[in-house]
Amino acid sequence: MGPQARGLTLAALGAVAVGSSAPALKLLAHTELTPVNVIQARTAVGAVALLAIALARRRGMLVQREHWWLVGLYGVVTIAANQVAYTAALTRVPVGIALLLEYLAPVLVALWVRFARRTRLPRLLWVGIAVTLAGLAVVASTRTAGGIDPVGVLFGLLAAVTLAGRFLLAERGLRSHEPIVLAGWGAAVGAVALSVIDPFPLRQLGDARVWPLVLWVGLVGTAAAVLLAVSAQRLIPPTAASAVACLEIVVGAGAAWVVLDESMPASGLAGAAAVLAGIVVVQFAVARHDDREWVTSSSGGRSSSRATPPGRTSGRRRAPSSG
Repeated sequence: MGPQARGLTLAALGAVAVGSSAPALKLLAHTELTPVNVIQARTAVGAVALLAIALARRRGMLVQREHWWLVGLYGVVTIAANQVAYTAALTRVPVGIALLLEYLAPVLVALWVRFARRTRLPRLLWVGIAVTLAGLAVVASTRTAGGIDPVGVLFGLLAAVTLAGRFLLAERGLRSHEPIVLAGWGAAVGAVALSVIDPFPLRQLGDARVWPLVLWVGLVGTAAAVLLAVSAQRLIPPTAASAVACLEIVVGAGAAWVVLDESMPASGLAGAAAVLAGIVVVQFAVARHDDREWVTSSSGGRSSSRATPPGRTSGRRRAPSSG
């Protein structure tokens, strides 16, 4: 198996790992745990695993004093708040819709780059945004007939905003830190912050339904997903990594259909497919320039052992995946 095939395989496995955690999060949110407790457990388990992996791989574990504000913001807002909002959305809307809403983040990042940074973007980007919004309108109208929860939609949109913030903060944080280290310390800070807001009820670990799900979302849905994504992004260009990451939506919705018996009518599936297609087009349009530079820097079949932040040179260091 060649490097690109291995990269695509690793990226797909990472998307499966993240997507498979969606039903588990929803099941946890329907126990006596609050969404804050659920994500507190997920981030704590994920942080321990990620920092242990970073230590074993001898990555730079220390964070300079002047960078802790960034790690804190990254952990509290873009990991803890993001995942709490996403989990709250899961309690009110189907898994597939929650994932579709959260994955509007690449569209928000593109709009930020265009209007806040005043960077000209390809016309293809606007085609992708138009397709995404049209598909989302179809999905919303389909579920409205069955009684979509507007509060759940608001939580999903909040998850999208905070996930977009993760991408933007990671652009700065990954200039100085490895992805695994940034994700590990960020998750640790997020877990501590959430423990102050709503301490985890340790008695719940005695519930046979809780601890296996906590281990799954922490070890598989967080640590394994980040490790697989980081490994994949060293072998394939960012467009391919971003497109494959969108499999999380398909996997999450499919897992919810199998585990939770959630489904959508044909019109809703068509709208969801349009949203997914639009997201892929947006990511392709934004990353196309980076891919050209990635190919140039990787000429001769060699790949640099250290990647660089999105939007600079190869763009292979990217924020850890969402779910």
